[in-house]
Amino acid sequence: MMFHLRIRASVLGLSCLAICAVGAPFALGQEKVTSTVHNLSAGGPGSVRSLGEGRVCVFCHTPHTAGSMTPLWNRASTVSAYQIYRSSTLDINPKQPTGSSKLCLSCHDGTIALGSVLSQSDRIRMSNGDYLRTGGMNLGTDLSDDHPVSFQYTSGLSAADRQLVSPVELPPETRLDNAGEMQCTTCHDAHDNSYGDFLVVNNSHGALCTICHRMDGWISSSHRNSTRTLTTSGFVEWPGRTVEASACGSCHRSHDSGRPERLLMFEEEEQNCLICHDGRGARTNIRDELGKRSGHDPRRYRGIHDAAETASGHADHVECSDCHNPHAVAEEQIGAQTGYAPIGRTLTRAKGTSSGGVALSQANFEYEVCLRCHGDAPVALRGRRTRQSDTSNLRLKFGTSSVSFHPLVSESRSSDTVSLKPGLSRGSLMRCTDCHNNDNGPRAGGQGPDGPHGSSYQSLLELNYTTTDYTLESSFEYALCYKCHRRSSILNNDSFKGHKQHIVDESTPCSACHDPHGVDTTQATESDHTHLINFDTVIVRPEVGSGRMEFKDLGRFRSSCSLSCHGHNHVSEEYE
Repeated sequence: MMFHLRIRASVLGLSCLAICAVGAPFALGQEKVTSTVHNLSAGGPGSVRSLGEGRVCVFCHTPHTAGSMTPLWNRASTVSAYQIYRSSTLDINPKQPTGSSKLCLSCHDGTIALGSVLSQSDRIRMSNGDYLRTGGMNLGTDLSDDHPVSFQYTSGLSAADRQLVSPVELPPETRLDNAGEMQCTTCHDAHDNSYGDFLVVNNSHGALCTICHRMDGWISSSHRNSTRTLTTSGFVEWPGRTVEASACGSCHRSHDSGRPERLLMFEEEEQNCLICHDGRGARTNIRDELGKRSGHDPRRYRGIHDAAETASGHADHVECSDCHNPHAVAEEQIGAQTGYAPIGRTLTRAKGTSSGGVALSQANFEYEVCLRCHGDAPVALRGRRTRQSDTSNLRLKFGTSSVSFHPLVSESRSSDTVSLKPGLSRGSLMRCTDCHNNDNGPRAGGQGPDGPHGSSYQSLLELNYTTTDYTLESSFEYALCYKCHRRSSILNNDSFKGHKQHIVDESTPCSACHDPHGVDTTQATESDHTHLINFDTVIVRPEVGSGRMEFKDLGRFRSSCSLSCHGHNHVSEEYE
């Protein structure tokens, strides 16, 4: 796996930015800058300095023969055309750099020699090369992987993007220029390196980033509050020792980001998560789950996901941020929650689709997160059973207008489910993850992470559920069913006279007759489809003669079937 990454220790930092604080007195500026790497004189402390020039300010300023740029600018203005940051979630259209940002770039785009000044015809010679070395301090002319600058930061912008603060709330340290534009100087002060990387404030715990960015849910999120130590790696340095201290810098880089859009650290979106969620940094080891037999493995997809996508507007894929909002996600309290919980803390402020098909900016129920991909624009799933009334749209299957359904969206209409285990009374609701979950997770009695990241069983199931015909019944083969339904009740025929005959004597799987999600009857069939009856058409065939494949509900614990199965022709065969 290749990482296209150029990273330094600071989230917003360049180790040397030629930034001029407009209007700053020269004396005060020189006093502060002398001990920094912006002192390019022969006596400067950095590795980039002149061979013999002893003046400090001359590399940027001159009292005479200055250019047109203020304050008394001593360098030629770069004429480069830059590639500018673009993003589908950006509410502005950044233009070419202007103002003080252009002054900074006269050194930091690598196109003008460091010693090339207007006040003298001959270039000041440098001891370590006339230009900044490629990478690091040299941004080049491709600014698509850098935080945008030279745009109007207005109240209209903050109103359009409610996660940006109003410009009137910005503190004096983070100044817009006289035109109301955000520039390099909003975050950097070229004369003062008190906070490192010439930042205008200490950025520990993301303090500089959150001056402008107020992400929904950030205050209570794990990524803001976790004290877990970040794992040292050979190809990345963290701004802080812990997740809490690194904050935004745990995932983002404001300069030379690995993935330009949204300034993510790594080009592969999921790698920004898995670098911690691999058992070394974060509490949960998600990486190991993704390689199991079935699961949501984002590593199979490249360049498909977009943060602004609609549920029906993109090709099938899965990325971590399809289900999790990284700015709001909080640690799940496994074991602390008793009874039904509509949605877990790890899904806080995740997008969703309602049971009515409405796109939601914030899901309130776990199933709404799932319906974004398994609803009206369902992903193609391998091994899906073909049913008599067939649809892959789970929103319709679980809908309250369906004939029968597992109680995900609302409680079941039927009072005939006498096999439920103690504590699962009529009216109980369930979540998708009660069935689709890690087979070694806490709800399965294991030590792995909770959630549908991966499972050793087909269809990302927490427990085994065999759908193969002629399967010998056992507590293992139908463990998922027996998680909620008492095996003794099923085999004692408490609710259906033929349960034991079908499952034990004839080795017919539960799935031959029952559709585990629900039955959408928008495709009309002659069957009643109560009690999740929706025949698997690979196992169950039409009745020889009439061609009927029909289940009839004749009342409580009474029914009849007309079909062909296991070589036996049922003609209105009744069970009571």
